[in-house]
Amino acid sequence: MKIKKIVLISTLIVGLSPLCLGQNIKGSSHDFAQSKNAAYNSTGELCIVCHAPHGTDPTAVPLWNHHTTSQVFNTYIGYKFSLPGYGGSTITQPDGASKLCLSCHDGVSAMNQFGGMFQGPSGTPLPMTTNDRIGTDLTNDHPISFVYNTTLATTDGRLKDPATATTSLGGTIATDLLDINGKVQCPSCHEVHDPTIYRFGKISNAGSALCLTCHNK
Repeated sequence: MKIKKIVLISTLIVGLSPLCLGQNIKGSSHDFAQSKNAAYNSTGELCIVCHAPHGTDPTAVPLWNHHTTSQVFNTYIGYKFSLPGYGGSTITQPDGASKLCLSCHDGVSAMNQFGGMFQGPSGTPLPMTTNDRIGTDLTNDHPISFVYNTTLATTDGRLKDPATATTSLGGTIATDLLDINGKVQCPSCHEVHDPTIYRFGKISNAGSALCLTCHNK
């Protein structure tokens, strides 16, 4: 019986560990409960700008509560990606988690448009105007929303095979950094719920470690 209890407790701890990252948001730029954010979030809630338990967008998980950007972006076309079908992969309009990130960082969509309305005292759209604004021109940013697979790595010659190359997080590139569709997205490099590493890094880039996780230089 004692062994069963230990196993049960261990299982609960492992299962809940991703949720504990939320504790690290407090005090960060993703802490929307801070008084400086009252202009677009007067609820006093930390998570409500992005997530809610009810009435959320069923097509965007987890429990997405924010307006999703409808902007058309100029995507990355540099280097070999300018070649049609390079490595069996093409860059599409931002999708998945990247589209959710850009729902604030595009600098056009209103940060205070969540819960189905414009929130805050003004009740008017308040787009991002700080240095964190990426904009809709992504041609000079690292490409996102493209499939990163063995074929791409083989064609490029300087990318590690995501199916076998490991990361400092304990798994492979495919399991640790890519989304469910095998795509590179914003969260491939950034851990939005944990600012412990500089600029919400998923892996520290000291010595270019994050870059060298995928790039074979």
